[in-house]
Amino acid sequence: MQQASQLQSPLIDVVSIQSQVVYGSVGNGIAYRTLLKKGLEALQVPSVLFGCPPYYGAPSGGVISVEWFSGFLEDLIARGVMKRTRAVIVGYLGDVAQCHILDAWLQRVRAINPQIKIYIDPVMGDYGEGVYVDPRIVSCYRSPFLSLANGLTPNGFELEQLCGHSLATREQTLRAAQALLNDTTEWVLVTSAPGIAENDDELGLLLVSHNQVQSYTHPKIKSKVKGTGDMFTALLVSHLLHGRSLNDAIVTAGGEVCDVLAEAEHFGWEEIGSLRALR
Repeated sequence: MQQASQLQSPLIDVVSIQSQVVYGSVGNGIAYRTLLKKGLEALQVPSVLFGCPPYYGAPSGGVISVEWFSGFLEDLIARGVMKRTRAVIVGYLGDVAQCHILDAWLQRVRAINPQIKIYIDPVMGDYGEGVYVDPRIVSCYRSPFLSLANGLTPNGFELEQLCGHSLATREQTLRAAQALLNDTTEWVLVTSAPGIAENDDELGLLLVSHNQVQSYTHPKIKSKVKGTGDMFTALLVSHLLHGRSLNDAIVTAGGEVCDVLAEAEHFGWEEIGSLRALR
């Protein structure tokens, strides 16, 4: 184990642990840019490293090895970074071993820094695509690992994987989200939530906390670019760290995602380009 530095690390707002691509706007490819755009100090920990997202075909690169992944995380503790980090975002994971490594690491981090906030986006798949991760990762998310999060941002399909059955109504979605709350997990925000949108031109979100249930809708933008969920979570966390209420953060982040997608559609981009649309 490395010795801790005698010098103090700078304050880091967010450590973002998820997929990374050389070209593309998924995972850290969009989350990191979004966090910086919002004026936050952020670090990236890759779970996979690809030349481009797999939807272009088989890319170069692969899953970060267990030795490297655990080493990256250990380095952050050894340098004292996690003592002065405000939040951790966990997104796409490339291997079930990474779930187990993160489980132990996040518990250590919370012991070091009890004030830190942990936000997990349990990336597993989506409607129309199915599960696109190792099925063992789905099982890992059903384990106590997920209960380490202060906030969760599954989409409707991912919530179905967590509860083990399909969801069609608001009440079903509500009950499935409530089952994920615990002493640590303060809220669950379901994106593309079943039973919320009233027509095909809208997408619905459902916020479930210990003392609140709130529905939201926003327009469905026709842009085909990917990574909107990763960007939304990064925006949501950014607004929370800037002191906004959870409700305000959700509404603002949703509107900003729509603005960015509208810009991408206007220019005919295949990936999210400029983030000038972010306020």
